[in-house]
Amino acid sequence: MDDTTLKQYIRQEIESWETGDVHFSWKDGELTSDGLIFLKRVIDLQLRFAQGKNIINTLLISGITLDDGWCEFIKKNDFLICISVDGDSQQSDTFSKMMSERPVANMIETNVSLLHKHDITFNTLTVLNNINSQQPLRVYHYLKSLGSRHMLFIPLLKPLKQGGVDAQSLAPAALGIFLKTIFYTWIRLDIGTIKIPIFEHAFAAWCGLSVPTCVYASCDDSNPPSTAKLAKECTSCKMEFACRGGCAKDRIALSQSSVPQLNYFCESYQAFFTYVEPYMLMMRALWEQNYAPSDIRKYLA
Repeated sequence: MDDTTLKQYIRQEIESWETGDVHFSWKDGELTSDGLIFLKRVIDLQLRFAQGKNIINTLLISGITLDDGWCEFIKKNDFLICISVDGDSQQSDTFSKMMSERPVANMIETNVSLLHKHDITFNTLTVLNNINSQQPLRVYHYLKSLGSRHMLFIPLLKPLKQGGVDAQSLAPAALGIFLKTIFYTWIRLDIGTIKIPIFEHAFAAWCGLSVPTCVYASCDDSNPPSTAKLAKECTSCKMEFACRGGCAKDRIALSQSSVPQLNYFCESYQAFFTYVEPYMLMMRALWEQNYAPSDIRKYLA
């Protein structure tokens, strides 16, 4: 992106946001060859065009190795950092390799060590594929060992032009199994200390609070609502209030009317939200009596 285009992009983005907070998301793979110089220019332009608005920058790190200079810049400018952990399934044949001698694993752990050194908090993004989804607790505990206290899990789905999906894609039922498995451990050990957006989304839905239309967005994210029409099966489903049809980009399965409106992971969402319902009702009861929902741990064996 040349400087003229960057100026235009930042100015238009700031002007288009009607709220006081303006969100910018950057990916290290989309930056120029010298990403740090590029982001310093971004900050200069944001300050010039801010118009009194609060600028929030998020940086997804998946392919660069940080150093002290990077970390000092990140901390000084209050960047929100998200580390991609096994975010690209093509980088490895197995999740086990990711956690051994593989250079990507070394890079992740080097970056995390530097972030800890500079007292910078970070989130993690994990793309679930047909391999790492088979080891939910291994994935979860590895993220905990890195110090992640905000874990975002996104299912991999790659539709093929000729029909069907890529072999690396997550199976329709696999997402539900993964989520149920880590939820069982999370609610007994880590609720209140580790944030997982889809779990927070579920609690907010059962409490009748406002939730994003995408189940993977945090409840405090500022995302525009989806305008995609839900299939008839969705509107009649008892879990629609929590699922909301799932992520709109994954609605590729044929509905009863032979239209690709159903979410590919529909059975997973039904299984997961049905599984967590008793827990959500208990947490809602605690919340309504002015107790912390995390107090549910006291009542679980």
